[in-house]
Amino acid sequence: MVRTPEHRPFVERFREFLPRSQRVSLDRYLAATVRETFAEPGCPLCRLLSQKERRSLESLLWEQVNDPMTADRLAAARGFCWEHTWALVPAGAAVHSHLGVAILLERILRDAYRSGTSSQALERWLAPEEPCPVCEWLAAAEETLLWTTAELARHDPGLLLQQPGILCQPHAAALARLAPALPWAEWEMRVARERPRWSHLERLAHEAGRRPWHLPQPATLPECCPQCLDAPPRRDRCWDWFMHQREAHAEGAALEPCLGHGLESDFLRSRAALAELLDDLAAFIAAADYRFRGELTPGQRSSWLRAIARLAGTVPAAGAHERNRPSSVVG
Repeated sequence: MVRTPEHRPFVERFREFLPRSQRVSLDRYLAATVRETFAEPGCPLCRLLSQKERRSLESLLWEQVNDPMTADRLAAARGFCWEHTWALVPAGAAVHSHLGVAILLERILRDAYRSGTSSQALERWLAPEEPCPVCEWLAAAEETLLWTTAELARHDPGLLLQQPGILCQPHAAALARLAPALPWAEWEMRVARERPRWSHLERLAHEAGRRPWHLPQPATLPECCPQCLDAPPRRDRCWDWFMHQREAHAEGAALEPCLGHGLESDFLRSRAALAELLDDLAAFIAAADYRFRGELTPGQRSSWLRAIARLAGTVPAAGAHERNRPSSVVG
């Protein structure tokens, strides 16, 4: 059920008092894009945010790996949130190399190793000074998309009621807070009519929001965090999708605590394992040099993927961002 507030948001009420010439006009290209996306099944805003997410990560790996400002920002943010750390797997595949992933994560993990000389110091390091940069980009894009959709729906309520695209529950709730006067009762009736025809995945997408770009499957990982595997599930978008496809970890996979859970185990052993991973990452990066001679070991070849698991954890619970605050993105 979409709940609308009794009082309309201040920004919305203030905008009505502005002269028409001073009101912010819609971006015509964005408005046309939103309209076109409503012509496809599923949540239009989730689809547009997924496209933005993929372009942003691919661009980062292709163009900004060695950019000093990007390095400083990621250092302050302690990398990415759980969702966007694991999204580096398909993003690296999209640019045909995981070298950029290895360079970014080696830099972050080396900072953790140098700063986290004790469990207390590592605990302090695991508190990000800045939000996940991709979440920040998506939150800004989401705000613009919600405002654009609200303006379009005010002029044409059929956008919500008659087009193939149906907003997911999280985005419908966010839009209702922004534009409570839209025909939400009719929208609820439409959802109730169409819901019986949806598949299980369509219902999950409607209730939870967009599917993360990549969900790790413990059965295919070279190493897993044992504490992550025992972590109780929570109720949020990433957990809902993760639990839908979760499989048991492979019996032969190495069990190595992630950074977040390393505080709860043998700290010195975890620190030694991190040093070994950093050596493997350095070898993986060095192998990209045309002067490199020799052959990488299996551990060195998989070091970029092990670095993802070590930094973010196997499940959406132990990463630096998940330990301290939730994502600012609605769906």
